[in-house]
Amino acid sequence: MKNENRSPYNPVSAYEIYQLVVETAPNAMIMVNKEGKVTLVNQQAESLFGYTREELLGQTIEMLVPERFRSKHPGYRNSFFADPKARTMGAGRDLFGLKKDGTELPIEIGLNPIETPEGLFTLASIIDITERKRAEEKQAELLKAVERSNRELNEFAYAVSHDLKAPLRGIASLAEWIGTDYSKKIGEEGRKQFGLLSSRVKRMDNLIDGILHYSRIERAREKKEAVDTNELLREVIDLLAPPEHITLRIERPLPTLVFERAHLHQLFQNLLSNAIRFMDKSKGEIKVNCVGEGAYWKFSIQDNGAGIDKKYHERIFRLFETLAAHDETESTGIGLALVKKIVERAGGKVWVESQLGQGSTFFFTLPRQHSERGQVVT
Repeated sequence: MKNENRSPYNPVSAYEIYQLVVETAPNAMIMVNKEGKVTLVNQQAESLFGYTREELLGQTIEMLVPERFRSKHPGYRNSFFADPKARTMGAGRDLFGLKKDGTELPIEIGLNPIETPEGLFTLASIIDITERKRAEEKQAELLKAVERSNRELNEFAYAVSHDLKAPLRGIASLAEWIGTDYSKKIGEEGRKQFGLLSSRVKRMDNLIDGILHYSRIERAREKKEAVDTNELLREVIDLLAPPEHITLRIERPLPTLVFERAHLHQLFQNLLSNAIRFMDKSKGEIKVNCVGEGAYWKFSIQDNGAGIDKKYHERIFRLFETLAAHDETESTGIGLALVKKIVERAGGKVWVESQLGQGSTFFFTLPRQHSERGQVVT
């Protein structure tokens, strides 16, 4: 039996389907013809710009463009219709939309050409990026604040350390004078205490020098130059003068780096002096090597010394961290922190692989962009 209440089937046209898709899109969607007239608007576009679709339909799209950009917009529109293909509008420049109430909002626009029996149209997908811009501005402000804070901290450390040098020299001179002129009067115990005082003054002087070097890494932007690391390493070895029982060997030719010479000198000096200082073998061996790995040089300084427990592998690169008691070593705990800062500032990284009693290998990488062309190590 025939159902009299059933509605006859009415097929939906392709254009109506297209309208439904645009209407339900999560972004604001506006379609214009070659003359720039608005032919289709969805609800998201109404909400974004504050106009009803009746107010937008038939109007030129330039009514949604801020006045200071309006004169150039028809040229951009004509350019798109001359070469119609999907693209992002405004690559490399900020885009803004104009709301009905006169306020502007930052936007991103994706353009897609639409071929229809009535001709070529452009469908614009528009996204409000106000929150993203606010987040980017806040992040930029935070970065500036961090940079300012770091700069002020480095300047403070430099000023304080510099001012401490003069009175420390006075203490050292006075201790030496008393220890010499009153040696007999103060006795063996007194001489021992003055020796301890002198060693602690020396350690304090080294600590201040370390702080000055550490703060200077950020304060002083030294001129970069081509540095032959083979030659530089020979200078460092001559300066450190390793004891006769330690053999120091360069395994292969090293690259020429475009770098701050003083910083590169500090880098190798700190790593090699540590390997020498903590060598506990009667026949010590230290090997320097470098290989190319992708976009980086990977340097290594290997020794057969005391080794480092794995739990300290990260800790030793922190400022003022030493594994021995302060009275048992002249180490200030700044050397490896300085190494880390120099390497990371250049875009590399530093780490150690070691086992107790079996020696250590310190690795650091530097981008090949810091190399002179033609220097290859495989």
